[in-house]
Amino acid sequence: MEHLEHSLGDLFKDLHLSGIWPDEKAISDSILLSPAPEILRAYHAAKARGAVDLKAFYAGHFRPVAAFEAAYHADPTHSPKQHLAAIWPHLIRPADDPNERSSRFALPHPYVVVGGRFQEAYYWDSYFTQLGLLKTGQTALVRDMLENFAYAIKEIGHIPNGFRSYFLTRAQPPFFAQMVQDYGRAVGDLPAAYARYLPAMQREYGYFIHSDHTYQSLARYWDEAAGPRIEMYGTDLEAQHNGVADGYFRNLRAACESGWDFSARWLTDPQDLTTIRTTDLWAVDLNCLLLRYEEILAEASGDHSYAAVADQRRGAISKRFYSAETGYFHDVLIADGTPNLLTTAAGMFPLYAGAATQAQAETAARWMENHLLRAGGLLTSNITSGQQWDSPNGWAPLQWIAVQGLRRYGLDDLAETLRLRWLATCDAVFHASGKFVEKYNVLDPLAPSTGGEYALQDGFGWSNGVYLDLVD
Repeated sequence: MEHLEHSLGDLFKDLHLSGIWPDEKAISDSILLSPAPEILRAYHAAKARGAVDLKAFYAGHFRPVAAFEAAYHADPTHSPKQHLAAIWPHLIRPADDPNERSSRFALPHPYVVVGGRFQEAYYWDSYFTQLGLLKTGQTALVRDMLENFAYAIKEIGHIPNGFRSYFLTRAQPPFFAQMVQDYGRAVGDLPAAYARYLPAMQREYGYFIHSDHTYQSLARYWDEAAGPRIEMYGTDLEAQHNGVADGYFRNLRAACESGWDFSARWLTDPQDLTTIRTTDLWAVDLNCLLLRYEEILAEASGDHSYAAVADQRRGAISKRFYSAETGYFHDVLIADGTPNLLTTAAGMFPLYAGAATQAQAETAARWMENHLLRAGGLLTSNITSGQQWDSPNGWAPLQWIAVQGLRRYGLDDLAETLRLRWLATCDAVFHASGKFVEKYNVLDPLAPSTGGEYALQDGFGWSNGVYLDLVD
């Protein structure tokens, strides 16, 4: 595993600032054809002779990561489920070569990638991918993914955002305990799954509650690093050159940990990314996932102290994250403890986690139906900001969370409406394009989704997994 920003020095910076690569992540993920010091010496020697053709130099010293699934072409006779069965093998990667010269954090077991520009495993993506793997009986692959995550926890203390050197300073929404629970139930031996992974679950839980993630007993998103992101190094260096507030990069990185990169949810001014303030907010979804973690730890360990902490967190979510003004759940401003009244799909997590009262669940469902439910599914937020985690986009994991939350409180008709609208959106895009994609336009399902720092990706791990779970 290489930290390329250090080992390649000014060459890494020059590559990112060159403007040659439309997606900078391709630079940060590149495979080095010889040791970094040799490449850097060759670059300095070339510079001493005059101007360097960076594209040619890169071609001689690096190899880009291949997206093997790109060679797959959909069979026009396939149904969506047949298509997903056919594409899974193209998204599976074998155990990594620990001697590869790249930013890849080598994993000892096979895993599923997201697809497109994302040619490594990602944390919360893997939970929703796993839903589909379990539905199709691929329990051995799920076991491999759990083993990889337990290995990461042993090595670095948490599961990183993604398995690259530049992701190791942050996690993502913590679904590991739920992955273990779902796997144990699927194979019919939950006690054995708990016994095997309990130490890893306990250590990861500690990462979120004994660090800067937890402030005054509630959780926020955080990143241990506070400089420009390595995967978007040139973009962030330009932002730094143009002048950004202190803490900008940590807040940017913390939003990446949330998975919502980026959203008006984190912004003081929804139209201005430089107003990002992720670490100033207690995040409603993160606290709900930690509640689920505490409940599972109590069940897995028999330690009732986890249940007591879960009860306290459940009460805090119900009391502090719920707004009587909207009848909905929101993130909370740490400074004064008041809800940030922007409406987002994160407000459905308390229903999923069982943190709402029945009355709160019913008012939240009505607010969601009026403000977020559209023809193609659930909006991520009702703000049009130009960011990809806002209107008009809908994302598979948020649809699934909302459906499960509504079902939990007996709101089955609304859950079914959302389920059918989302499946219809996926079907429409598949029949039009032959693809399952990263995100969808739920205002106009056949129109492209918008926003973000990169082009729309297809593949796509969590869209596949959620579809297979919800269509069953």
